[in-house]
Amino acid sequence: MRVKIEVVKVEDECAASYQPRDVFYMNGFLIESEKPLCIHAVFAISHVAYALSHGMDASAFGTEEIFLSCPDPGKPYGDGKVIFRLEVVE
Repeated sequence: MRVKIEVVKVEDECAASYQPRDVFYMNGFLIESEKPLCIHAVFAISHVAYALSHGMDASAFGTEEIFLSCPDPGKPYGDGKVIFRLEVVE
């Protein structure tokens, strides 16, 4: 299964310069991206994206949609936050 990971909101400044509508995918255990991946983003989403890519449904998390937040504080060490939406697309 392929999981779409989309940036839906950026509060203040993202250290990786992510913008709303940026997208990357988890396909099995591989991450597909045209932009460089931020390690903070990977840590924030990898476990849930992996579970979804291996058949777990969002309802197992008690929700219909899954949103996760990046723990990176932004530049220079404060006020940045990125919200990602994860969904199975294939």
